[in-house]
Amino acid sequence: MADQPENMINPDPASDGTPLDAVVFSRLMNVFGPFEDRPKIAVAVSGGADSMALALLAHEWCGSKGGELTAITVDHGLRAEAAEEAIRVGEQLRKHGIDHRILRWDGTKPQSGIQEAARKARYDLLDLALGEMGILHLLVAHHRDDQHETLVMRQQRESGVIGRAGMAARRYLRNGRVLRPLLPVAKVDLIATLRTRQQDWIEDPSNRNVRFERVRIRHSPMMDGPKKETVQSGADARQTAEYRIADLLASAVQIKNCGIARIDYSKWQDAGGDEVTARYALGHIVRVVGGENYMPALGALTAALLQINEKEDARVSLGGCVLHRRGGILLVYREIGRVDAHPVRINADWMRDGFGQRWDNRFELFFADHGAGVTADYSDLGRFVIAPLSACDAFHTRAFRTAIGKIAPFVDHLPRAALASIPAFYDKEVLLSVGGLEVSGISDVLSAAGCRTAPMGVENAIGMRWRFAPPTPLWESGFKSSPKPDVLLA
Repeated sequence: MADQPENMINPDPASDGTPLDAVVFSRLMNVFGPFEDRPKIAVAVSGGADSMALALLAHEWCGSKGGELTAITVDHGLRAEAAEEAIRVGEQLRKHGIDHRILRWDGTKPQSGIQEAARKARYDLLDLALGEMGILHLLVAHHRDDQHETLVMRQQRESGVIGRAGMAARRYLRNGRVLRPLLPVAKVDLIATLRTRQQDWIEDPSNRNVRFERVRIRHSPMMDGPKKETVQSGADARQTAEYRIADLLASAVQIKNCGIARIDYSKWQDAGGDEVTARYALGHIVRVVGGENYMPALGALTAALLQINEKEDARVSLGGCVLHRRGGILLVYREIGRVDAHPVRINADWMRDGFGQRWDNRFELFFADHGAGVTADYSDLGRFVIAPLSACDAFHTRAFRTAIGKIAPFVDHLPRAALASIPAFYDKEVLLSVGGLEVSGISDVLSAAGCRTAPMGVENAIGMRWRFAPPTPLWESGFKSSPKPDVLLA
């Protein structure tokens, strides 16, 4: 290729690996089935050998089932040449008839922790794209070498029984699920797959930058450590642990629509069994209620459990949440001091397109039949905002909280601090709706409390509905391991 750029790798007929074919890839995908008829699949493609091979294999798999594949490249804007590379990736994929989209990470980039920030931004953009396209499955190209690197990194950090199992073959986002079908496959086999098809790929220079931990691990003697038996034993231990965690969460925990967790502490202590189960279960709860992607450090969870066990009225701040024990009940709610108190204005474009307005990375506000019954006085969406319930003056009166408690009995038993961080929808200073409390007549509540109210029927005319939507669910149906490499060709 005369016009081949310098960072494109020229196919070489020599190969040390075994190319994957349609039969092997179908076995890899069967782990995640059953799929719907004519499945719609997305694949994250950076342009590297791993993701390029995955895209070609997934395209063939989708075609055999009458489905559709969309490849998505995220341009993080961290290198000047990244935008051009993303375009080039699309050109390569379209030669195979693969649709391609480019997503861009705009805005100010952090000065430190750039790889982790880029990873979070990447998955946020991909998740939003899944929702827009109505796709449930996102394939990513992590392979066996990546898994070994992850295991070494986690062993160095003493990640516990869950971390020692490495990456799960699937995980869930808000709008879909991430699938890693290549975890049992060696990188050399993916390169062999591309060379067999005479397909180029792009080498990202950051993969050679020793400033990054994963790159240092990749070229370290420690990579000789994880063996097949170690990986399998780690997966078995994780599955056993997660069965216990799932039982504890199911028997003792309720997550309310307003984003507050209520734990029956007597059942928690009876079913908890051991410290490992309890701290991981609590970590999942804090992660969900706090709107985070990861749970707090294991040491912090252990310390929190000690305080909760020792005092029946304990209050512990952890992971942006308050753990508040009230005798036999443990409440976990968002800490108001960790919530951005600035009002968030409603995005008119999102309302017209039917997307939810996201708030505090935990809630979404949707509008149904937008504008159908809204009068001219209320057609200007710029006057509507989302802010914490504590921004309402009436919230600080006992009469207001008593009035809401009569409509939503769960509220009547909550401390004021737990209610403070619940989202609310305002027309300027006037409260129209409270997130997750399913209070349909908020004007009646305000009137009963002697507070100012909006014109009759405004909140119903706008057609609002709330959804508690943390980045990840409380539970993900257990650890999904991958098939063993030595049975793929059986």
